[in-house]
Amino acid sequence: MIEELFTHPEFLYPGIFLISFISNSIPFIGIPYLNFLVVASPFLRIEEAAIVAVVSALGASLGKIVIYFIGAGVRMTLSERTKENLAFFEKIFEKWGVLAVFIFAASPLPDDVLYIPLGIARYKLLHFFPAVFCGKIVVTFLAIFMGKATYDSIKFLLGNDILSFAVFFLITTLLTFAVIRIDWKSVFEKYGMRKK
Repeated sequence: MIEELFTHPEFLYPGIFLISFISNSIPFIGIPYLNFLVVASPFLRIEEAAIVAVVSALGASLGKIVIYFIGAGVRMTLSERTKENLAFFEKIFEKWGVLAVFIFAASPLPDDVLYIPLGIARYKLLHFFPAVFCGKIVVTFLAIFMGKATYDSIKFLLGNDILSFAVFFLITTLLTFAVIRIDWKSVFEKYGMRKK
């Protein structure tokens, strides 16, 4: 039953797109859609994995457009003085904004922290969307590749398909909870203090 869900394109591609879109259009509380890709990865052939990565990246990127427009909506509540100040923020991002957007999109960093201010500053969508999409392509391909590699390693060690998938699913779930439960702000502050 699980394998059927991940091997039929009529379920797989629209499902991946919707999960990726919804996850990325909720500010700061995104569902970990990459974990879904990791869990699906053992059932995907190479050509399916490539399509899934692109479909997921497209859904995630369109979700980030929603986040961008949330920022643009916030702009309407700001004073004229604040809007003038934001013009300087936009000028700074004209030089290296595309790279920053790409790096945030290509990593598990909390990218809404950057994208909402960019929406407020009316950063050019013509630059924003391609950078987000390219970044999401990278992170979705990595999630699927790492998922397949991990599952294949477990299967090589255990041999049994059902047992291998159970262990793989358990590891994925535990890592997800670990990432959610870690106080990343404290980790960042401690790392920053050490660097200083």
